[in-house]
Amino acid sequence: MRKLIILIFLVLMSAAIVQAQEQDNICPEIVEETLQSVADICTNLDRNTACYGSTDVESTIIDGSTPDFFATPGDNAELLLFSEIRPQPIDEILGRIGVAVLNVQADVPDTLPGQSVIFMIMGDAQLTNESESAFQSFYFLPGITGSDDCYEAEPILTIQTPGNITVDIVLNGVATEMSPGTLLTITPTVCTIHRGNIIQRVDNEVVGSLLANQTIDIRIDENGQVIGTNPNNPRNISEREYERGLLVQTALNDLAQSNGWQEQYITDPKKFDEEPLLDTSSPSPCDTQHTVSSGETLHRIAEQYDTSVLDIAEANNLDNPRVVFVGQTLCIPNPGSGFEPLPAGN
Repeated sequence: MRKLIILIFLVLMSAAIVQAQEQDNICPEIVEETLQSVADICTNLDRNTACYGSTDVESTIIDGSTPDFFATPGDNAELLLFSEIRPQPIDEILGRIGVAVLNVQADVPDTLPGQSVIFMIMGDAQLTNESESAFQSFYFLPGITGSDDCYEAEPILTIQTPGNITVDIVLNGVATEMSPGTLLTITPTVCTIHRGNIIQRVDNEVVGSLLANQTIDIRIDENGQVIGTNPNNPRNISEREYERGLLVQTALNDLAQSNGWQEQYITDPKKFDEEPLLDTSSPSPCDTQHTVSSGETLHRIAEQYDTSVLDIAEANNLDNPRVVFVGQTLCIPNPGSGFEPLPAGN
């Protein structure tokens, strides 16, 4: 009898372990199944149109109200009607995550039918229209809700350009030139180019660029500014970022098949880099901060705060104290301690 009880106990424990393991894997499955369903839902997606790609997408139209015509999966509506679109975070209990797809003309000529820029936004994020020409200028504003243990469910914006024309957009306030056939993904912590390249300019001056299979680690502040942790030194894509690119490219190609568009494929990387470890330690105090404006240099900023150029460079881990970027937030150490320029020859 005792052996029978022990055997039943072991069987129950094994079943509980299997159930827990299945529960651990539910989030990636929800994301993958949702993306697979988008192609079946978002058919006949015309230019300058948004598609309600899955359950749980909220939106606001230009008069500030919530539309009743964009409320269920498969609903399509003209982009010019929207001021913002907000997919919702993953709900593992109900097994769903919000996804919206946008077919954006941007600056692509009307003479190219079927050629446009595809946006796909998923998870807890907002996409706000800042342009009269329907999302040619926009802000991607990720939220803070989601699954801490599910990489796949991070808020993400995917942008794919047509394969034969350069496209200009304004991404979070920065003019961005995207080469033909570019595939870009941006999350709260990384911006990755899976194919093609981008060049960003402020006042017609190049302030950054990314090539295929390069990633820059970022944060997006409360004003929507994208701030690179080391913008002049992008790293190679990581294996996880590459796998995420494959996932979204597959979803976009399924969408292309259902709409009669041309399929595209991501570029295989020659080398992977490791993602930086998250710093869980308490940050060092920085009572004074400065956000770099157009035309500013580290020399001018140090003069403004009456401190040392090298001290600012060291406090912010700048590889080159002669290079700062618009929108970059700098810690200003020891303001009022006396201005010191770069030493001669540095």
